[in-house]
Amino acid sequence: MSELVQMRQRIKAIETIQKITHAMRLIAMSAHSRLKRKETDLKRYIDTINILFSKVYRLQQDWQNPIMKPKNNHTKILVILVGSQKGLCGTFNTNLFTYFTQQMARHAESTFDSIAIGKKAIDFLNRNHTHIQVINEYNNFSTRTIFSISQAIADLIIHAPTPYSSVIMFSNDLKSFFIQKPIRTTLIPLATAPSQVLAPTEGYLWEHEPTVVLDTLAHHYLEAHIQHLLFTSLYAEQAARFLSMDNATRNAVSLLENSKILYNKLRQAKITKELTELTGSL
Repeated sequence: MSELVQMRQRIKAIETIQKITHAMRLIAMSAHSRLKRKETDLKRYIDTINILFSKVYRLQQDWQNPIMKPKNNHTKILVILVGSQKGLCGTFNTNLFTYFTQQMARHAESTFDSIAIGKKAIDFLNRNHTHIQVINEYNNFSTRTIFSISQAIADLIIHAPTPYSSVIMFSNDLKSFFIQKPIRTTLIPLATAPSQVLAPTEGYLWEHEPTVVLDTLAHHYLEAHIQHLLFTSLYAEQAARFLSMDNATRNAVSLLENSKILYNKLRQAKITKELTELTGSL
């Protein structure tokens, strides 16, 4: 009898897990859909910044900025690691952290500062990379804080006491709804041509020096690209969480069906045994 009680308890536990994973699946799909609606506007904003920066840069190609285009007289590198705020997203964080560790092994002799975004990234750096100095942590990573986080990081880079020779960002990119891939993006130094769009060289009336305008645009350019990478990471995270919870729900359904079949077999065997004992005693 105790075996049947244990089976009933197990079935109830599986049913509870199935309800939780199904709810998480719906939440992830809803969050992914909301982000998808915002993606077009963000891409339009990024493209506008790229084109504007490209236009002005083509008119002042001798522009030099010690922060955005640093010289090679120092080798201090800033690494930004973007993980997820929560778990239940499959191998989303595992693949990213493995890729990050492999990349860092190639620069073992360099001096690093790091910024961790998302609770999982913070825990990973504090646990596995204690030799890398974490200068800032953001453990409230969500769609509501993307703008403030990207703005704070851009300000930190621009106003760093010693300009960084390189700023590298590790995050996840959404290749498709079913594939999320870790990527490495170099934010600084800037590329020579910020945009691939061949913008016309219109005449400009400069209220400020072109270099001042470029410095300001470079700040917005950097901030916009950080914001885009953070957005893409969240977008990929919700897709990964949906897939993980969908697989978990399917496994729970399958396990529940098998458990009910086994329970019915045990129950029927118990009834048959009791009937046999009853008729045998007559």
